[in-house]
Amino acid sequence: ENTMAGFKRAVELGIDGVELDVFLTKDSKLVVFHDLETERLTGVAGQITEMTWPEIQQLTIKAVINVGDKTIDYGREEKFELLENVLEEVRGKLLVNIEIKAYGLDFGQRHTGTAVANLIRRMGLESDVFVTSFNFWPLIWLERTHPGIESGFTYAPAVVNNGALQWLMESSLIGKMVGSTLTNMSLTMFDDNTVEKVRSRGLAVGAWTVFSQDSKWLGEAISPEQELNYIYSLTARGIDYFITDDPV
Repeated sequence: ENTMAGFKRAVELGIDGVELDVFLTKDSKLVVFHDLETERLTGVAGQITEMTWPEIQQLTIKAVINVGDKTIDYGREEKFELLENVLEEVRGKLLVNIEIKAYGLDFGQRHTGTAVANLIRRMGLESDVFVTSFNFWPLIWLERTHPGIESGFTYAPAVVNNGALQWLMESSLIGKMVGSTLTNMSLTMFDDNTVEKVRSRGLAVGAWTVFSQDSKWLGEAISPEQELNYIYSLTARGIDYFITDDPV
């Protein structure tokens, strides 16, 4: 759950990279955390974007966490981390997909895109990271601040079902402003020629979330056997990466 212990474990496993989630706090710190609301992961009610970094440091991520229909015991509590500390820890060890977490098309999140771009540039990590979001505003401001950072949209089934939103995200104007070089798509969204179509537009493409701990994000529950079929098929067709809750 977006903790330093998790990232260090990823290094131990020898996998290629990690996906993590970031929010901009009330005092403009980039904090690595998945939920907008703090209660599920900390037991304390609050909204991460309305808190300061000193306030967040008073919280800990619980040892026992409810994820979907499961309860997972990680054995110990963990502290929150700033994005900068995580990137410094995994520098040269992992490729990092920085997801600017979005629970809606919030124009105010453009500032998060600017902050992420500035941090990447300051740390000289342009070749080690790529940035994604469900919200195009932070991606536009990321591109405005520092053109050339690898970035692109993340698609969920709900986006495809919203024709107006899909048109807006795929329009030439938005696409040019974002400067997309990649896209993340839900595992169940791939048709027979999706990989080929996306690659023909010059974009890298990844699928999420393989062996998810919370199947609701796929839009429907699928069996492990079906997921293996997806993996074999998409790999054969040249998909660039998979995001998974269970890399082992």
